[in-house]
Amino acid sequence: MTADLVQQARSLQLDALESSWGQAVRDPVADDAPRYASVIDALCDKDMASRALGMAAAMIDALAGRGDVQAALEFGFRVMRKSAHNDALAKAIVALIDKRWGDESWLPVLKTRSGLDTAVTVHSILDFDRLRRFTKGHVVYHAAGWGEGTVEDFAGPTQEVTVLFATGRRESFPLDTLLSRFKPLDQNDLRAMKLQRMDALRAEAEKQPANLIRRAATMYRGTIGSQELKKELCPAVVPEKEWASFWKRAKTDAAKDPWLKVEGSTTRPVFVVRDKPVSLVDEATVSLGHQNDFGQKVACLREYLARSEDAEMKNQILQLATKVVEQAIEEKKASHAHILDGILFLEQNGHRASAPAAQEVKALLVKEDGALRPAAIDRLATQASREHAVELLPQALGDNWADQCAVILTEWPNSVLENVVDKLVQQGSGMLCLPHWDRIAPYPRRYPLLTYLLGKLWGDGAFTKAQNAPNALTVGRVLLHLARILNEDRKKNQMHSRLLGRLASLLTGKRGILPRAMEGISRDDLAQYLGIVQRAGDDFSADIALTVERAVAALYPDLHAEPELPYWEKDNIFTTRDGLRRIKEEYRVLVEEKIPANSKAIGAAAALGDLSENSEWESAMEEQRNLTGRAQDMDAQIRSARLIEEQDVPTDRVAPGVKITLAETASGKQISYRVLGPWDVIDDNTINYMAPIAQGLLGKTVGDTGEIPGPSGAVTVSIDAIERIV
Repeated sequence: MTADLVQQARSLQLDALESSWGQAVRDPVADDAPRYASVIDALCDKDMASRALGMAAAMIDALAGRGDVQAALEFGFRVMRKSAHNDALAKAIVALIDKRWGDESWLPVLKTRSGLDTAVTVHSILDFDRLRRFTKGHVVYHAAGWGEGTVEDFAGPTQEVTVLFATGRRESFPLDTLLSRFKPLDQNDLRAMKLQRMDALRAEAEKQPANLIRRAATMYRGTIGSQELKKELCPAVVPEKEWASFWKRAKTDAAKDPWLKVEGSTTRPVFVVRDKPVSLVDEATVSLGHQNDFGQKVACLREYLARSEDAEMKNQILQLATKVVEQAIEEKKASHAHILDGILFLEQNGHRASAPAAQEVKALLVKEDGALRPAAIDRLATQASREHAVELLPQALGDNWADQCAVILTEWPNSVLENVVDKLVQQGSGMLCLPHWDRIAPYPRRYPLLTYLLGKLWGDGAFTKAQNAPNALTVGRVLLHLARILNEDRKKNQMHSRLLGRLASLLTGKRGILPRAMEGISRDDLAQYLGIVQRAGDDFSADIALTVERAVAALYPDLHAEPELPYWEKDNIFTTRDGLRRIKEEYRVLVEEKIPANSKAIGAAAALGDLSENSEWESAMEEQRNLTGRAQDMDAQIRSARLIEEQDVPTDRVAPGVKITLAETASGKQISYRVLGPWDVIDDNTINYMAPIAQGLLGKTVGDTGEIPGPSGAVTVSIDAIERIV
């Protein structure tokens, strides 16, 4: 509220100021008295002393009426020093002086010396204000050797004053000596605060370092260099070991402080205290000059808009922002991401740039060959800008935007993936997400958010009309695996922790995917569900675990007696020796050939110049992210690998390591598959045991039926034969 008052006074928003001041007078805050005085200062600087006088009188009465006599007096003395006064105000201040210090033995002495006992004048009041700063509790300074010290006692009858100096020495002086040779220090003077309020100085060093610079500069007639500043603050206020971090923060804060002008060089700046603060717009303009690129300028404008506390000031900041953005658009030197950030910043606040935002979204996301590079959206500075850019995808990409976005759904960064999926659904294109299910379902650890989102779409009925939609049993199993994975990571990954909560609600809440998946479930399938929950540990989601446990108790209570899970349900990847050899060779080529070649390409592209518009460099960097991410995934998978040849492969159940013969129930057509690991799939007759086509068959015996995905939807098959092949 007080910040509003000061700004309204400086910009002469008099109607708003009158209203705000009225509210402040009705409920004044003693700690805000210095800011109330800043309002009076601002009005007097604008030659509006008469208006300031009436406001000041009302505030003094209000503070005194609440019992805050000291605050009322400090406010009153400052008002008198600004020449905003009349006889009534002077008499009111004298009455408060008597009320505040009437019991002090020094009061008659100071009233006589100031002439206040014979005439109530501005001069006598201000002289009294000077003299009372030599009384108990105030800090005085002796430039010739004693330094600063705190007044401990003022003996009225003898007019002797006792001072405890910072050195620890205590001395008594005649009042006349003190008045002629010592200088009283304001309570906010750096030297006084070192003696009396060191905690406040250290808090200021942490949160408002520019304030400390102003205090120190005031001791040097308003101008201070880095050497003098360190001398005053280190180590008394800022410990030596913390100086480097303080200095970095202080320079940044000083560049934004309306009362400070920064001169000199970057390494050896000189700080000058201004006579008057610059306006927020002027301050923003100055601060923009300290930013190195357009992206930093947009961030700076965001910060100043957030600091604007009235509509007119916000509008002025936005006008400045429009000017800065238009200049960048015209110069065409900034990157597309930074230009788009600026345009979106304007649009988010009701202003528009000359360049359409959708045009810049396209420039940011579409490569020269027309391919989308969705990862580039993370170059935008704020989440609001990223989400805004997603909303502009239809305008940016044209009529087939949905197909373009959906076909690379796995490449969208997590920051906007959900927004992209929601946008597709809003536009009636949610079905385009379904083809990704078969790709990601075996790898929920690699695609946790997308797995959840596709499960959510399934739960909302988005895929109901699709013949190739996964069945409830498969969706439930995949989402249970995802919940277990998220639970493992939730303590070290905040995003996974939040996603686990949403997934638990999806499985057991109103969408009820888990209860739907367990309707009519077979004993073997429920055993799989139970195994997943048991492997998740005791700290697993209670709602999910309880839902599965209730189904077990109601349908197959004897499952709790089974001691061992099938090996393929354990947290490993099972493969043949040949499959492991293939993936290791692929990993070697990736690490020893492709990644080094890509590093050379990055160096060559960087040599071409400006990286902000260097498509070769951007493509090489994007390829690097893809390659290193793939290498990390492959390394983790290889570490998790176990050989099928070393497992107890059954001969009577579908498991990794067997060949199965299936017959379509409807046509009687037979087909045979080898069920092996993900790296063994080298022909059409080999299936990955982790893929949806195998998941519905694992654990079943000859004569059992199951479902496998087909081009036109799920196909019911019976198992005619099982043969171990490893």
